[in-house]
Amino acid sequence: MKPLTHLFASAIIAAALYPMFGWKAILVVASGFLIDIDHYLWYIFKHKNINIIDCYQYYIDGLDKEKYKKNLGILLIFHTIEFLLIMTALSFYSDLFLLFTIGLLAHYLLDLIAIYNLAGHLIANHSVINWLLNNKIEKASKI
Repeated sequence: MKPLTHLFASAIIAAALYPMFGWKAILVVASGFLIDIDHYLWYIFKHKNINIIDCYQYYIDGLDKEKYKKNLGILLIFHTIEFLLIMTALSFYSDLFLLFTIGLLAHYLLDLIAIYNLAGHLIANHSVINWLLNNKIEKASKI
């Protein structure tokens, strides 16, 4: 999903929540848009390149139905079930975490729709544990 789509969707949700939460609703925008920083972190780790424009283009190219497979097996730490579980648990203790989690869920929903339309399935690893196990198995099979 393109970043502007996440920004606009989370801004609409934040505007709807503003009457109830005031300026704290901006956290919906922060989480709905800024959690994609993990794409950049993975790009830097994998490609040893800090150019954000190159990173953006790499992932935009990956939205092509013929090129999406290059993103198979990546680990986006803020897009994992473990991160969602932590944020959900914290949501019970603070409005700030609740708003952050609402934006996170909106982001996930948009990503799921986009990925399903692109590939017909989910292409990223959505669990740190699963990613670690898969990489351990792959390394062991190469020996």
